[in-house]
Amino acid sequence: MITSALIDHFMSVDMETVETEKLADISTLDFDNSLPIEKRPAYVLEKLKNPLCFRCGDVGIKLEFDDTHPPIQEVLTNFMIRKKSGL
Repeated sequence: MITSALIDHFMSVDMETVETEKLADISTLDFDNSLPIEKRPAYVLEKLKNPLCFRCGDVGIKLEFDDTHPPIQEVLTNFMIRKKSGL
């Protein structure tokens, strides 16, 4: 079960000191689409160990959320629009 203490633990990773090679590599995650939707979060948690801090190849990634900023979907959409227009 995911508790606020567990989320605090996930968020406490310091990207300046973490050993990137010890983080789960999301690029090797084999997602099982046959799992029922309600079991998928547990599957991802089991594989990644920390869904807020992982790596993709050699790049460490830490997800952080801030209620005062626009949603990630909006940010990515705007980025893609700018990229497509050559900005």
